[in-house]
Amino acid sequence: MIVLRILGIVLCVVLLLGVSLTVFTLFAPARIEIKRDMPDGQLKMRLGFGPIKKVFRLGGKKKKPRKPTKKQEKKEKREEQKEKTTAPRFDLKRLPIDRALELVVELIYDLAGAIVWERLHVTVILHTADAARTGRLLGACSAVVGNIYPYLERTHVLKDTKIVIDADFDAQKTIWGLDISVMTQLRWYPGILWKRRKELWALWKAVRLTKEERKAWSQNQTASQQHVS
Repeated sequence: MIVLRILGIVLCVVLLLGVSLTVFTLFAPARIEIKRDMPDGQLKMRLGFGPIKKVFRLGGKKKKPRKPTKKQEKKEKREEQKEKTTAPRFDLKRLPIDRALELVVELIYDLAGAIVWERLHVTVILHTADAARTGRLLGACSAVVGNIYPYLERTHVLKDTKIVIDADFDAQKTIWGLDISVMTQLRWYPGILWKRRKELWALWKAVRLTKEERKAWSQNQTASQQHVS
């Protein structure tokens, strides 16, 4: 009896932890923040999920790689050869673009209300060597923003918005800056993915490679390597 009671308590604790983790995963705020200071700041991306945060810096200075040892060189060479002969599971060249774009539009409509734009600051000061081209580019960008912004305002929650598109004919180059923060919750997505499961599965079937195709691909890669060597 004591063993059964202890086992029951353990199962209850595990179940409670599982329910708590599921609720936290579904309702915890997930944020994507992208920032770049003008004129030549580094592009930074911060991903957050609840209290967990991770910052990525894009376009920074690369560290000078260390000279690998002979053992590491042999290992990297084996891994490179293995990757060359390992067939991919999908081929994006087979993706039907028309169906994919149609699905993207439908998903955007489905996500209405599920995404909160906490901050949308975009500044672009255009400049090209040709003043007429700069003017045309400014007109095109202004038209795009003029069409997209009303749609976002209708379908999403916009809290802090500041979009500036301008031109400087005396500048040296185009400069731009971003400060974007988007928040969502995972609880919205299972229903959306289930609703569009047939379209998503059809796209996956269009790009995936069958076992026979992967086997033939590996054989061709191996034969080509042997021919080269």
